[in-house]
Amino acid sequence: MPSSSGWASGSPDTETTTATLLTRSQFTITDGDTIRLIGAAKGTRLVGFNAPESIEPRCEAEGDLGRKAKARLRELVATARLELKMIPCSCPPGTEGTGKCNYGRSCGSLFADGQDVGDVLVSEGLAVRFACGSTSCPPTPRPWCG
Repeated sequence: MPSSSGWASGSPDTETTTATLLTRSQFTITDGDTIRLIGAAKGTRLVGFNAPESIEPRCEAEGDLGRKAKARLRELVATARLELKMIPCSCPPGTEGTGKCNYGRSCGSLFADGQDVGDVLVSEGLAVRFACGSTSCPPTPRPWCG
């Protein structure tokens, strides 16, 4: 993905983060790697992994797996203690929060009962690891369509 559309800067464990306790009623789930806080203009891209697209998949296999990843994320957050750690997106300086950075979305890690939901989705084959640099990301891994 081009540097102007970066997702996450480094590891959430090494970056300065802001942690917020959430309840399930405070956000909606867009797909397996994106949530939207109620009242927010744009979503929050969950970082460290890439889930298949459920809204505009490139092939039937991606769509099927994307719906499974979204459903599994719903299960993970349904009754868990939730924490969202916001982190800087991997974008050129001065572009975060604009359409030139991650489509205007923020970046963060979502934890359900202390476990990163991305780690769970990856371990269950519903997503793949995806790490970005400080100001840009490599091409987004999308192995589902062959």
